Amino acid sequence: PHEQLIMDVYEMTGSFAFERYDLHLSDEIRNRIVANCKSNTYSSFGKYKVQRTETIDGWKYYFDNDEWLMIRASGTEPVLRTYAESSSREKAFAILDETKKVLLAASA
Repeated sequence: PHEQLIMDVYEMTGSFAFERYDLHLSDEIRNRIVANCKSNTYSSFGKYKVQRTETIDGWKYYFDNDEWLMIRASGTEPVLRTYAESSSREKAFAILDETKKVLLAASA
């Protein structure tokens, strides 16, 4: 059955989870965070140390263990979208929680 095939694939490749937070911010705070991203201010988000960065559609920060974080400003509203991928939902949400703390502290 399909379920067994999926489990076999996860056994070979490992599983992953993708989660998202939308941060509703004032234009001033959102713009400050975007400026920080543009100037490479962030070398870590809490315990998550940035290994490399891509800037194709926002800012994608890669961490150890095939984990990553994406920060992207909405083009239509004062929202900063944050996405994370890790091996479980809990770990993805942990990345997002740490990111939110760091972004808001750095923009205060």
